[in-house]
Amino acid sequence: MEKTLNFSYLNNIFKLEITFLIDLVAVAGFFTMANPLSHIYRIFPLLIAGTTAAMSSGVFNNLYDTDIDSRMKRVSKRRTEISQNRGRYIFLMVALLAISMVTSILFLNIAAFIFIMAGFASYALLYTILLKRRTEWNIVIGGIAGSFPALAGSSAFYGYPTISSFYIAIMVFLWTPTHFWALAIKYREDYREAGIPMLPATKGVPATRKAILVNSIILAAFMALPVFFGWMETGLYFRIFAIPLGLMLLIPSIIYYFRNGAEKEYRKLFSFSNTFLTLALLLVVISSL
Repeated sequence: MEKTLNFSYLNNIFKLEITFLIDLVAVAGFFTMANPLSHIYRIFPLLIAGTTAAMSSGVFNNLYDTDIDSRMKRVSKRRTEISQNRGRYIFLMVALLAISMVTSILFLNIAAFIFIMAGFASYALLYTILLKRRTEWNIVIGGIAGSFPALAGSSAFYGYPTISSFYIAIMVFLWTPTHFWALAIKYREDYREAGIPMLPATKGVPATRKAILVNSIILAAFMALPVFFGWMETGLYFRIFAIPLGLMLLIPSIIYYFRNGAEKEYRKLFSFSNTFLTLALLLVVISSL
């Protein structure tokens, strides 16, 4: 195990890149509270509880999917590691979830606990077990898992979510299909081989390009709402950059659609989507200071 203990290994097992974005969503939600700096100490148990819950759901996903991982080239090594050490990873999954539950109960509140557990359940149970192998809507509906951290973050002190945190939750939900479909185009053969009904594998690249375009239009329109509706309270800097951020994904989606973009171009769109979400969440934080 020591030979493989590097970022790539840890990322495959614990889905660290996803965990980082989930933590950033939670932090953005936290900073939508009134006077967030006055109770900044709450951010530490929030990050511990959120990180361990996200990592636990990632391990659960790997454990559950070992049968199909063997048919997917990009995760076959992960499948071997999980299969050979199944007992160890079951224990690790339970331990991480227990740390998350204890931390949120002792140092946060019941609302934050519920939203953190909802995030775990929606990824581990709703997406992994119920949706992933059954429907092309898997990543669309399952994307709700990334929304709950915003509500948990804004509930960490007062015990209830803010209006702005609901806006962030919906933004992340709408962002997920564009983000994931852009990457899935590259791995469509893997999904087809494994029998997973991911949109590029079932309907093909042209239909996926259209779906990405439609979803990006909806996301860009949603991003513009705080500009016209001040009660959303996303902050000045966010309102200034909301429309340009929406265009950051919409413009390449339009260009790639009309020139029948290849998987290389949609891999770029996937990278744009990561930058988009990171900037949007950081702007929420900066706007609250």
